Amino acid sequence: MKAKDLFAKRLKQARQKAGLSMDALSAKTGKEVSKQTISKYEAGKTMAGSAILIKLSQALSVPVDYFFRPYTFNISEIEISFRKKTCVKAKDQTLLKIKIQDKVERFIEIETILGNKYSKLEVNVPTHISLPIQMIILAKEVRRAWGIGISPIPSVKNILMDHSIKVFEIDGPEGFDGISGYASDDIPLMVINTNIQNTERRRFTQMHELAHLLANASFDKALSNHDKEKLCDAFASEMLLPSEVIEKEFGSKSKISVQELKKIQKVYGISIDAIAYSFKRLGIFNENRHRSFCIKKNMDPKFKAWVETSRYIEPLSTKDYDDEFYEGLVYSAVSQELISVSKAAQLLNTSVTEVESKSYAF
Repeated sequence: MKAKDLFAKRLKQARQKAGLSMDALSAKTGKEVSKQTISKYEAGKTMAGSAILIKLSQALSVPVDYFFRPYTFNISEIEISFRKKTCVKAKDQTLLKIKIQDKVERFIEIETILGNKYSKLEVNVPTHISLPIQMIILAKEVRRAWGIGISPIPSVKNILMDHSIKVFEIDGPEGFDGISGYASDDIPLMVINTNIQNTERRRFTQMHELAHLLANASFDKALSNHDKEKLCDAFASEMLLPSEVIEKEFGSKSKISVQELKKIQKVYGISIDAIAYSFKRLGIFNENRHRSFCIKKNMDPKFKAWVETSRYIEPLSTKDYDDEFYEGLVYSAVSQELISVSKAAQLLNTSVTEVESKSYAF
C-alpha cells in the first residue's frame, strides 16, 4: 500500500476510534487543519507535511509513525455477521471494527518484535464442503489430531490457544458474538464478545469460529451465509459433544429425562438446546419429538428459563490478550533491548518517563 493511501486509512481509523467528526478533529488542531483538508487526506487525494502530521498525532493521541504503520491485519477483509444486525447501529459496527483492528494489530506487532513463532493449523480439511456430515467428520478429525478423543473439553479457549489460535476478547455490542480470520495471511485468530455471559454460548461461539477458520476456504460457493452458519453449528456441536457419547448414553432410550440433559450439560459444557438439536440430527429425536421440546420451551417460561440456564464452570484461561498481558510483552521487549524506551512509550501510548520508571529488570 502506498504511503498516501496508508496515511488515509490510518487517519480515518484514528479519528473514528477517538469518536471525532472531521469538524471536531479540525477544532482539536486549533483549526490549523480544516475539515476540507482532513477530507482530502482521508480520500487519499493529498498527503500531510511533517508539521501537520505532528498536529494530527497530538489531536488524536497517536504517535506520528502510527499513520504509516503497515497493516498486518485488516478487519475490512473479514465479514462480521451480527445475530441482530438491525439492532446494531452503523456507528457501533464501525467502532467495533476499529477496536478489533487496533487490539489485534498491537499484539501481533509486539509478539513479532519478541520473535514469537506462529504455527499453522495442522488439520486435514476436505477441499470441498457442502454437507453437515462433512463438518461432523472434520470435528472428529480435529479431536483426533489434537488428542482429545471423545473426552470433555475443560476450557475451549485454552485448547484453541494451545494450538496456536489467538483468541481475543472485545467489549462488543449486543448481537455480536465473534469473528475469525487470519492476520498476515497465516496467523489464525478469533475475536469473541466479552459480554457473552452464558458460558455454554461462549464455548459454542468459539468452536463455531474454529469451524470458519478451518472450512471457509472449502465451502461450496453455492452455499448461502445461512447454510455456512448451520454447517459451522454442526461442527461446534460435534466438537463439544461427540456423537459417540450421545449414542452410547441415549441411543437405546425411548424416554430421556431433563435431569439427564442437565448432567451432560454440566460435564461437556454445551447448552441443552444444542444437545436436543444433536439428538434430532442423530435420529434419537424424530421431527415431532424435537418440535414438542421446542413448543414446551416456548410456551412454558419456567421451562425455558431452566433450559437456558448456564451450568458449566469453565477453568480460567492460562493466557488472556488483555491490557496487562500486552503491557508485560512490551516491557519484556524493553528489558531484552529489542525496542527502545521511546518505542515502548509509543506502543503503550504513555510517556517515556512512565516507561523508564517501570523498566527495572534483573
